[in-house]
Amino acid sequence: MINATSSKSVQERSRRSAQRILGATEKALDLHGYSEFNMASVSAGSGLSIGALYAHFANKEALLREVKNDVLTRLELKLEQRLQITADDVESTIDAFVTELSGSLTDQRKLFAFIFAQSVHDAEMRKRGFLFHQRLKTILRHTLLLNHPGRDTGFDESVDFVYELMVQGLLMRVTSLGTITEAEHVYDGFPNPEVYERELIRAVTSYLLRSVPSQKLRRPAKTHNKS
Repeated sequence: MINATSSKSVQERSRRSAQRILGATEKALDLHGYSEFNMASVSAGSGLSIGALYAHFANKEALLREVKNDVLTRLELKLEQRLQITADDVESTIDAFVTELSGSLTDQRKLFAFIFAQSVHDAEMRKRGFLFHQRLKTILRHTLLLNHPGRDTGFDESVDFVYELMVQGLLMRVTSLGTITEAEHVYDGFPNPEVYERELIRAVTSYLLRSVPSQKLRRPAKTHNKS
């Protein structure tokens, strides 16, 4: 009994240490970007020695893979929950999807520049990025269907197109913003996030309402039993 309790205590301490390391890594990437990232900054941020870091993660790549997975898993859940709460028709679905994703990417632009651009040298991290896209597109498609069982090729193709239009555009922006210094300027006419979100929502909503039958994009009216 004592040995079992001791083992659980050791496992819990190890779990907490791993979480500290992941948190410190995410913060270091968010503050300074991948170009200035090193294990010394993780050690300082977590309060653990370099040796302790390598006791939990075999190398820097293993740590970065886990951080990417952790960040993307949280973002997937965040978007799914936002759509469940606010999506009521096509416009509110696209509005919630764009504003939540854009806000999350912009708030941590250096971190997401690493996740979506600077981590592509690693096959496992590339694979996790593609899985993120598949999961996010599934969430969007499911929400747009709004519990309608029927779907056709036209609907799926429309969702495929607007997903690329929204997500790849937002990712290109965060890659640009997340890899420049404060003294650098992107280019003239680069829209601010609010303007870009507004016009993207308007364009995608208009496209979907024109290309997909309206009954596939609106939630069925709720019925109430009368006593």
